[in-house]
Parts: sequence; C-alpha cells; structure tokens
Amino acid sequence: MDNIFIVAGLISFVFFVCKFIEMRFIDKESKPLKLLVRDTLLVYFSVLIGNFVLDQLKPAIQEGGGSAPAVFTDNPDF
Repeated sequence: MDNIFIVAGLISFVFFVCKFIEMRFIDKESKPLKLLVRDTLLVYFSVLIGNFVLDQLKPAIQEGGGSAPAVFTDNPDF
C-alpha cells in the first residue's frame, strides 16, 4: 500500500465505524452525524500530515545512530 491517500481513507473509515458503533451501542446517545464526520476528517488529515512529517524526517533518522558514541565507554584505569 504505497498510496497514502488510500491508507488514510481506510484508517478514517475504520475510525468512523468504531465511533459509530460506540455512539449507538455503548453510549446509547445520538450525537449529530456532523460531529462524527468532522472527527473523521480530522483523523484523515492527521494521517496525511503524520506521513508527511515521517517522510521529511526519514533521511535524518536513517543517517543518525550509525557512528560510535563520542564518549568514553571503557572501564576506568584508576
């Protein structure tokens, strides 16, 4: 799954279904569908932004941590 828009859509759909089931069967109170759609869109855009940030930081994450630490890590001689 290389297309992030499809992945974000699937995650948002799962979120929508879970929140709908929670609203109908667990809370047993009817909230406006407008709020549920707003929260679903928030999840969709959060996934897109999170993926964008990870793509931007990926080179820094992959290049870091490959060298030896710049500190003394041997047993002391005294």
